[in-house]
Amino acid sequence: MGWTDFEWLEGADPSPDGTSVAYVGDASGRPQPWVLPLDGGPARLVEVPGSIRRCLWRPDGARLLVVSDPDGGEDHRLAEVDPVTGTVEWLAAEDGVRCEVGPPHGHTGRPYSADGALLAYASNARDREVFDVRVRDLRTGDDRIVLEGDDRYVPMGFSPDSGLLLVLRLHQNTEQDLFVCDLAAGTTRRLTHDGVPTKNQPVAWLPDSSGFHLCTTRGRDFLGLAVLSLTGELTWTATPESDVDGAALSPDGTRLAWGVNEDGYTRLRWAEVGGAARDVEGLPAGAAVTEFGLGGQVLRFTPGGELLVQLSRPDAATDLFLVDLPAGRARRLTDAGAGLPGGMVVPEVVRVTGDDGESVPVLLYRPPTADGPVPLVVTVHGGPEFQARPTFDPWVQELLARGIAVAAPNIRGSSGYGMRYQRLIYRDWGGGDLADLAAVVRHVRGLDWVDGDRLGVHGASYGGFAVFACLALLPDLWRAGVSECGSSDLISDIRSFPPTWRKRAVEWIGDPDDPADAARLTARSPLANADRVTAPVLIMHGENDTRVDPEESERMYRRLRELGKPAELVLHPGVGHEVDRGSFARTVDLMASWFEEHLAQR
Repeated sequence: MGWTDFEWLEGADPSPDGTSVAYVGDASGRPQPWVLPLDGGPARLVEVPGSIRRCLWRPDGARLLVVSDPDGGEDHRLAEVDPVTGTVEWLAAEDGVRCEVGPPHGHTGRPYSADGALLAYASNARDREVFDVRVRDLRTGDDRIVLEGDDRYVPMGFSPDSGLLLVLRLHQNTEQDLFVCDLAAGTTRRLTHDGVPTKNQPVAWLPDSSGFHLCTTRGRDFLGLAVLSLTGELTWTATPESDVDGAALSPDGTRLAWGVNEDGYTRLRWAEVGGAARDVEGLPAGAAVTEFGLGGQVLRFTPGGELLVQLSRPDAATDLFLVDLPAGRARRLTDAGAGLPGGMVVPEVVRVTGDDGESVPVLLYRPPTADGPVPLVVTVHGGPEFQARPTFDPWVQELLARGIAVAAPNIRGSSGYGMRYQRLIYRDWGGGDLADLAAVVRHVRGLDWVDGDRLGVHGASYGGFAVFACLALLPDLWRAGVSECGSSDLISDIRSFPPTWRKRAVEWIGDPDDPADAARLTARSPLANADRVTAPVLIMHGENDTRVDPEESERMYRRLRELGKPAELVLHPGVGHEVDRGSFARTVDLMASWFEEHLAQR
């Protein structure tokens, strides 16, 4: 048994008849739809070409809608699949075109009309840099644009009477606006006019189509739960001093459930609509809700009113649970971690004070057995607007099993700590974020059980950039590094962005065509400072990555080798930006062995 011996699963969706749950799992070797009966028995594979990113039921239960990635390049295709016969009908499968049925990488949004006759989706077929919103009549095959985009627009759900379509404009992770399309009149109306960056994340329509539940930061730092009427009136449901990451409404419209983010743990709450809120009982501590359902962590109700929860815990693999809310009882539906070793480490949450007084939350993992001060790896999450959460991570547990401690910081720019903190990273990549990482190093060096001279740094995506930046701009702090799919030059990274990201680049990172911005971006780019690197670095990248060009890693590797610096490069053929489960165990071992070798010497 090893730390990679588990089934990865995400994005569970209850069937309309309440007898089963569909989800995406990799038990077959690649992400595919599985159907799990709720009355017992094993899950059944429904095989579809490509890697499946999302699956959900048509309202009549006769088909599964799937979002398929054919080659890791994230040009997603749409198909409906008969879950019994396996027959696949492609709805949108054009080469070089990306389709979405909700926010990219998320699992929120309900693309079907209530009767299943209409399907809403986003496509960049007309213009590769934007998403248009389209509606297809599945009875006739008629397919039309109902909102011509000038940015990233995605459908979030038809009104119960099917006359209106709610649409989200996802300009930034902290800037979202809502529109409503009147399908009969052929008109579109903007519903939100906040004047400042605001998160507006729809949950579900009201039964009478007069408005909808949503999570929003309107007038607040943290996401709260509210109702927005079509006339613009906002009524708050829950306003904790933490983010409400997401919510769900029961099919009959009478019951709400939502998740409050408390240092990465989810505090689940529920209420009868209009009634008093109470905690969801019967579940172990963990993370169950993310913004837009990233990673599949989105709440769903069964037709019978039970709550379906995808729960990730620090000491167990992600599993599905069904909760009887009034009784406070939970039933586990899956056992994804049956092959895992025992003795997993649960992190401690500590807070580090940065140079400017900013508080930086850190998940700190201590090896279960330690003979004297131990080495430590700082692992930096991606995004950068994601969050290190107390969930099962085989990579972290593998390091711990080898006697290496781990610190997973939520440096400025991380989500989960309000809008102000999240927006600190905007146009400051390689600035305050690196200062926060230096503060984390100062803290761990003050711990008597950590050997402060044996520190490593690891990260993927933005975290991969952070690794390069740490090694080049903070070279005295590190003994070794591992960068996965990270950028090395901020200007070339921006210029090679996926087409649908390009309109957000200037506000997010900077303008490479502005001389002042270009000078700042160059000064903070690891490639321009490669001569300062002293620690050996393992560089890994998927050859089909379309979010971060593999050339970013290859260029850094070539420059380091030219300078005589210790570096190794591993390219993964046929792999995009996300983890390749086929070689996952080998990759985890390679990275852990790299740190074990280079951090061993005291």
